[in-house]
Amino acid sequence: MREDFQAEMRFIGMRIAGFRKLRNMTQAELADKLNINKNYLSQIENASTNKSISLPMLIRISRVLDVELALLTDIDGIYKSDLKNFWSDMKESFEVIKQLNDDMDKMLEQFEKADKIFSGNDKT
Repeated sequence: MREDFQAEMRFIGMRIAGFRKLRNMTQAELADKLNINKNYLSQIENASTNKSISLPMLIRISRVLDVELALLTDIDGIYKSDLKNFWSDMKESFEVIKQLNDDMDKMLEQFEKADKIFSGNDKT
């Protein structure tokens, strides 16, 4: 059980480090924004501490990194599958919107033709 906990803490630490690097932040900069010691942040990122990370600290980290808490703590990959479903749904929505846009363009062309006919400006 202890090994599972350490693996989970390493996973969370790696995610924190990854998002920190994506934000082009050093450990010192993130630690400063969190008002914690850089060494403590290093221990969190490397899971080299025997202590667990408190929920308030995880929330603070997620806010400073501007990332959802679920992305930092999604140990089981549930969020990943939800995200995949989200993008699939978004793709379908964009396809529907594109089709609606194409239909509206065709309708606009028809209205412009009708306007020319009824206004007497039709030169065809």
